[in-house]
Amino acid sequence: MNNKQKKEKTMRKINKQKLQVVNTSESPVDFEEIERKKINQYARDLCKDLDEYLKEFRMSPGYFYYHILFHIKQAAIFNCNYGEYKHANDHSTDEISRNHSEMLVETFPELGLKKNKETDTVH
Repeated sequence: MNNKQKKEKTMRKINKQKLQVVNTSESPVDFEEIERKKINQYARDLCKDLDEYLKEFRMSPGYFYYHILFHIKQAAIFNCNYGEYKHANDHSTDEISRNHSEMLVETFPELGLKKNKETDTVH
């Protein structure tokens, strides 16, 4: 059997199969954005539920969140590789601290807090 015949035989096999066109309108970046929005909404809803659950306790919010964060971080470190965990932990902490300090500067100007442009911190 020559190459042309082999190619024709292969094409006949492919044509007999029921092939479907894959929807290519969404790129992997679109999927990433969709999933990011979905997990962010889930996390917001979870936090609202935690805020409501916190009201049932007499303990301080700091102690309550210590336990929540401990178990979330423990699950994360055991379900990710260490590099992913370290990146997520460090960058989420930095982002939260930065957002909180910016909110303090904007919301409470009477505190006289100013953002240090060199270090990107509030003093």
